[in-house]
Amino acid sequence: MTRTLLHRLNTVVFCTAAVFLLTRPATAQQARTDRATDRQQIEAIISQWESAWNTHDMARFSALFHDDGVWVLWTGAVWTGRPAIQEGHAEAHRTVFRNSTQRELLEELTFVGPDAAVARFCSVLEGDERAPEKLVRSSKIVVLTRREGTWRVGWGQNTRLADSVRDSECLVALRKAHGGV
Repeated sequence: MTRTLLHRLNTVVFCTAAVFLLTRPATAQQARTDRATDRQQIEAIISQWESAWNTHDMARFSALFHDDGVWVLWTGAVWTGRPAIQEGHAEAHRTVFRNSTQRELLEELTFVGPDAAVARFCSVLEGDERAPEKLVRSSKIVVLTRREGTWRVGWGQNTRLADSVRDSECLVALRKAHGGV
């Protein structure tokens, strides 16, 4: 190896190590603190999700998604981009969900990188105009990413639970917290 090439290689290795050391949390305690803050921010998204749904504010609901977010409906239809997510939900809230209320509870949160997490939450919905007396139970999975310091939903899917599926611990806790819905 030439001396210049060896010098460049050493520089690359040094710079890579420096970036790694400067971008990782300084201590395990710092990592736990950072994750606690991240968890709080993600839990706030789930809370805002419920609030926006129950006030039928689909502009606020869709703002929880990145501009290029994707939402997969329980029917299998796919809405891509914040405008499609907003308009699709707004149309449903003008019609079948106009009197609905939905409750959400975070069931599982896994960080898959410094700026990425997968969350699963259970949900119960009352007031679907197509079956007003029926309680709709579902499980939602969202992939959240932090861009420019802000966590938002990048991708998500809603799965309605068949009547034959027993309540998970999450659904039992959610029902209990909301008066046995």
